[in-house]
Order: sequence, then C-alpha cells, then structure tokens
Amino acid sequence: MKRGRKQTGAVAIEFVMGFMLFWWLCMAWVETSYMSYISAVSDLAVSEASRETRLDNSIGEGETYAQRFQQALKSSDSLWAKFVDPAKMRFTIQYLNSPSELELLADNYCALAEGATTNECGESHHSAIAVYRINYDYEPMFNYFLNSSQLFSREVIMIQEYERDEFIY
Repeated sequence: MKRGRKQTGAVAIEFVMGFMLFWWLCMAWVETSYMSYISAVSDLAVSEASRETRLDNSIGEGETYAQRFQQALKSSDSLWAKFVDPAKMRFTIQYLNSPSELELLADNYCALAEGATTNECGESHHSAIAVYRINYDYEPMFNYFLNSSQLFSREVIMIQEYERDEFIY
C-alpha cells in the first residue's frame, strides 16, 4: 500500500482566503456604521440649527435667517462637529407664506447653483414657514463598497417663531 504525498500549506491557504473575506465584511460593516452615523448627524444638525435660527429674535437687525443658520451649523460645539466636516455641508432655505404653497412645493425647490454653498428662495420677511435643507457630500472611507461620493440630504419644515403672526390659513 502506497501512501500519498503529504499535503502542506492547505490550512494556510484556507486561512488566508477566510481571513480576507472576514476582513472585507468587517470593513463593509465599519463603512455602513459610519454612513449611518453621518446620516443621523445630518438629521441632528438640521434640527438643531433650524431650531436655533427660528428662535433667534435678532433676525432682521442686520442678520438674515441664512446667516444665522450657517452660524449655528459652524459654531456647533457638540460631538458631531468633531467627526463631520462643516465645509462639506451645503444648505438651502425656502420661505413660504401658507400651507397651500407647501403642498405645491416641487421636489427640486430652491436648487443650488454649481459651486454654491447656500441659497435662499422666497422672501424671509413675513414668511411664516421655512423649509431648511442640508446636503452633505459624503466620501466613503473605503471605495470598494460604494461609489466615490454620496449625497445625504435632510430637510426640516419649521414655523418661523418671529414671523408666525403673518401665518395665512
């Protein structure tokens, strides 16, 4: 009875292939977790900045809602500001007078011009409703799983606190 040759290295090859697959899965999980974090932070950023903006009674005294909103985004001392680049955030504010205008608002309202970072549409004075939108240019850590760039877009509809007496039903 003749014995076959001894196989060497089969375990090492299986380990390397298995480890590579495990490594790719771990990196995909990290990327997905970071995307989820950026998404949640965008929600928090638009909510907090719009809340600060609508409650600020100094609007109109040399300062606009857009300036106050941008200041609220950039001056945030919360945890999210350390992990998210405010320079990658672009925003628009659409001012409306009535809920019927809000119903008729198209999906591509108040578009940003190429290279612009802010845009205001409508008249802020005597407009009771404002739609704040943040766009964040997300660049993946590992381009193996996603396209080279993703856009997160979040928006919030607010009743402007110091314009609400102009609200048209």
